[in-house]
Amino acid sequence: MMVTVLEDFDVISNVQSMTLSKLLERVTVGKMFQTVYGQLVVTHEIEVHAIQNDSRKVTRGDLFVAVSGNELDGHKFIADAVNNGAKVVVLEDDAAMPDSFFMHAGVVKVVVRDSRVALAEISSAYFKTTTTYLLRTILESQGMKTGLIGTIEYSYGGRTVPAEKTTPDSLEHNRLLSDMVENGCAAAVMEVSSHALDQHRVHGLTFGAAVFTNLTQDHLDYHGTMPAYFDAKKILFQTLSPESWGIVNLDDEWGRKILDFTAGRKLTYAVNAPADVSAKQISLSMQGTRFTILHSGEETPIESPLIGKFNVSNLLAAFSAGLALGIPKPVMQESIRRMKSVRGRFEAVSSPRGWTAVIDYAHTPDALQKALAAVRDVFGAGGGGRIITVFGCGGNRDRTKRPKMARITTELSDVTVVTSDNPRHENPDRIIDEIMTGVREGAVVHREPDRKTAIDKALGMARKGDVILIAGKGHEQYQVIDSKKIHFSDYEVVDEFLRAQS
Repeated sequence: MMVTVLEDFDVISNVQSMTLSKLLERVTVGKMFQTVYGQLVVTHEIEVHAIQNDSRKVTRGDLFVAVSGNELDGHKFIADAVNNGAKVVVLEDDAAMPDSFFMHAGVVKVVVRDSRVALAEISSAYFKTTTTYLLRTILESQGMKTGLIGTIEYSYGGRTVPAEKTTPDSLEHNRLLSDMVENGCAAAVMEVSSHALDQHRVHGLTFGAAVFTNLTQDHLDYHGTMPAYFDAKKILFQTLSPESWGIVNLDDEWGRKILDFTAGRKLTYAVNAPADVSAKQISLSMQGTRFTILHSGEETPIESPLIGKFNVSNLLAAFSAGLALGIPKPVMQESIRRMKSVRGRFEAVSSPRGWTAVIDYAHTPDALQKALAAVRDVFGAGGGGRIITVFGCGGNRDRTKRPKMARITTELSDVTVVTSDNPRHENPDRIIDEIMTGVREGAVVHREPDRKTAIDKALGMARKGDVILIAGKGHEQYQVIDSKKIHFSDYEVVDEFLRAQS
């Protein structure tokens, strides 16, 4: 998570021209040429109207950057970009298109070592951003209009757009930051994913503060190992300026390690370990969470509507970020009291028949364990009611977590319903087969690949006092089957079930 205040941000319209030489100021160019009347020349003073990395969005006068993605390679769409009017093409694979193609089209060819880095450098020059990060509620409590770039949505100036990625590519997030300033935002809150760091999506930005919450088993289909995953995350902390803040959770073993790589000033927080900012006297209930924050010998009582012990850690992170940026403690105390729950993060839906459904985004072993622990802490399950858990594992993703999640759910739940969660190109039944290898002996487990049927089955068996944890999708409004996103909402399934009961 990143906390930022937007300073010295020059707004540049997406259609304002800029010379190629200005855009390439920070880019290491291996080769560049243009043909003029059949003669090969080197040129820098071409006017570029806009930057694109999607050939379909290219219009006359644009610069197109060919980026190799996980599924699509932008080099394959160079001809489309040129046909749509691109006058400059930046690419890393010199052999992707012959020089003769560019000569015939009269288009500037710019060859670079890494087109992702080049895209970041070019878009950074185009939008001139200086950024730092701060949690939205705390900033707005200071009267600062704040934008948000995160997993669920991108929002600013009264406009909300569903997020396609946690961290958009460098071109898109620079556009978003530029639009935020144009709409009067003085600050932005931004989630930075490990994919974004590894793929240079935030390259060229200067961060004022970084918050390290935790590192758990996720994205190993991409990174391969936890150390490689950590290496991607630590990039953010290694590149902080001496004036910036690295805010780190000492309850997390990887957080303790990342302190050694933090270049900026350091501030630590923890629930279960000594730290600069800590918590005591924690009280959990359905109404929310109460505890006391300790910092520099002072105690600050906290009341929050957020549910679950894991949210104590999240609130400490927010409070620590506010301290780093000089927000008064009473202001943060009040803003935390007014914080609303985040869509799809441990949201409870009560039934007239006395059971409760909890919808949560938990899709990793650690997140699932914490969600189930929160169910026990908050609802007192085990004292009469049962815990029924519905979950699945994503297709074409880290397969090693499938049996681990089964072990966690069957150890911490009374009943488990195993189902689908974005099977993508895998057979849902085969995913469930792999999940089932981790099931605790003697556990009560149902398997149902159709997610709606699985949720209905779990709700149908619920009795007064039971809690049904529906894990994995949270805020998501779709199922990914093959390459298609099909509308699906856990909320809608629960709502339909409740309406049918009434």
